[in-house]
Amino acid sequence: MARSTFGRTLADFVVRPTDGLWGVAPGSELTFWSAADGGSQYTDLLDSMGAAATTIVTGEDGVIPIFQGPDGVAAMWADAGGTRRARIEAHQDGSGGGGGQPGTALGWLNVLDYGASGDNVSDDTTAIQAALDACPMGGIVYAPGRPYRTSRTLTIPPGVTLMSTHTNLMTVKNLVDPPCYIKPLPSFVGGAVISFLDEIDGGYSTISAEHRIVSVMIDGSDLTEPGTDGIRARGNIQNVAMRDVTILEVTGAGIHTEFNGGFYPYSWRLHRVMVDNCGWHGFAHEVMTDITLVDCQAIGNGANGFELSNCANSQMVACRAEWNTGTGIHITGDWATGTGSGGMLLGGCSTDRNGANGVLVDAVGNPPIQIENLLTRRDGRNDGAGGGEYAGLACDGATVPVIVGMVTCYPGTDDDGTQESSPQYGARFTDCEYVSVASGFLHAADAGWSDGGGNAVLRRGLNIAERTGTTADPVDAFAPPTDVAGNLNVGGYAALNSGQSGGQWNIWDGSAKALNLGSAGGGIAIAEGTNARMGVATLAAGTVTVANTSVTATTRVAVFRQTAGGALGHLAAEVDAGVGFTVDSSSATDTSTVAWVLFEPA
Repeated sequence: MARSTFGRTLADFVVRPTDGLWGVAPGSELTFWSAADGGSQYTDLLDSMGAAATTIVTGEDGVIPIFQGPDGVAAMWADAGGTRRARIEAHQDGSGGGGGQPGTALGWLNVLDYGASGDNVSDDTTAIQAALDACPMGGIVYAPGRPYRTSRTLTIPPGVTLMSTHTNLMTVKNLVDPPCYIKPLPSFVGGAVISFLDEIDGGYSTISAEHRIVSVMIDGSDLTEPGTDGIRARGNIQNVAMRDVTILEVTGAGIHTEFNGGFYPYSWRLHRVMVDNCGWHGFAHEVMTDITLVDCQAIGNGANGFELSNCANSQMVACRAEWNTGTGIHITGDWATGTGSGGMLLGGCSTDRNGANGVLVDAVGNPPIQIENLLTRRDGRNDGAGGGEYAGLACDGATVPVIVGMVTCYPGTDDDGTQESSPQYGARFTDCEYVSVASGFLHAADAGWSDGGGNAVLRRGLNIAERTGTTADPVDAFAPPTDVAGNLNVGGYAALNSGQSGGQWNIWDGSAKALNLGSAGGGIAIAEGTNARMGVATLAAGTVTVANTSVTATTRVAVFRQTAGGALGHLAAEVDAGVGFTVDSSSATDTSTVAWVLFEPA
């Protein structure tokens, strides 16, 4: 039998129940055992110089140096004196090759074994790409936590995972900044830092799919070429997953998907992906069916935070867009009308201080866009000037149905208190086919709720409150009119405490008691005055003419004696449409005061 080679990379460790890798501190003394708990210690080891050893000490970066295990042993449990051990498997068995050569046990390949230095100076492109090309499908290319410089696009093959150790959630001056990233050199040439190729461009025999990026940060702060994306995919590239990925300051989009040969990427899953201060859109997805974005953030990008053009049957959950030059979340494009099309769900998302709208829907098609629990804040910055008819939530020219459960808006200025308060509107709707908003709390500079006109159906729910003005001194409008804009069917009865109506009432019930005044003392009150529908007049020599332009040719005049006077006679009325009516008594000496009420036939 022969000794197997271990070490050099944390990728040798397999941590089964948890999310991550078992790491150890620099200078840690490791012992090796036959079991996860208890067992026998392996003491017949050879260090990197071939000398006998019973323990192995980690290097200055916490990486285990190359060593060889006991004869015939291909897997051991490493113990660093902590609460648990981690399983380490040989990355090269004893069948051939020298210590430290690239190995593929468990499908882990370390870029350092392929010549990468990670010293923040050397060009590591060739080494990293060599590891990616050598990795079998289902395997992992591991880049230990170091700064790697690249000069051209890295291509991740189908079924391969690129993994590192850390991604900053945000890069801020004077904040700790672990040097764990892929950082293109100023001389970088290529359309993207990392790319996925489809079957057409990649020459694959099957549909391109199953790429993975885990715990990888791209730092594009040294890029000089405009329009370089962080990650780009063209064509039919399916089932891509990203987790804990950060893309910083590339000159193009953070993540950009587009068509190729009439095909589009499909069914991606993005979790905890941050796009920070990139030159174009943060996330730019064109016809991406079945995409799921969870806890993704776009901040400070040069266009829109999320540009979503026909992302049918997709969802965004707990995503955030802030301080982007354009709109925070833009739902746009042609979402189609056929059975293969579909809508989108935004759930628990938020926006803050974007230059234009917080969320803008101007998509066309028939699938519904559903927005639940949307929180908007300080959007419509408009280069600090405010105004511009921007809103926390805006729907403009949308033919897709837009259904909103709960939406809130809160205005404000820049963090230092400068610039104008924005947005101008909490929610604004213009030229839309169908919009329904169930509830909300809308506080904005000029108006919480704004009907821009041209809407076919705009339904405002019963529980929407408004405020205007500054946050320190708001003007409340907690009981504005409610625009149902259609039929409101109420089971049981509707209790209307205000008892007010600004429009026509219709009672379609065919029973004899279609309108009931059920309480003792209840009655009907009708306003009197010029051109009113009820009033009184006094007969002179048995007649009186009442001017009233509201009467029509079919108006029914109900007239009766209010106060008797003179010799009484029978009363009758004659209508002059648009002019008034005349009341006559059969007695020429009748001087009674008569009351009248005007009715119209239904």
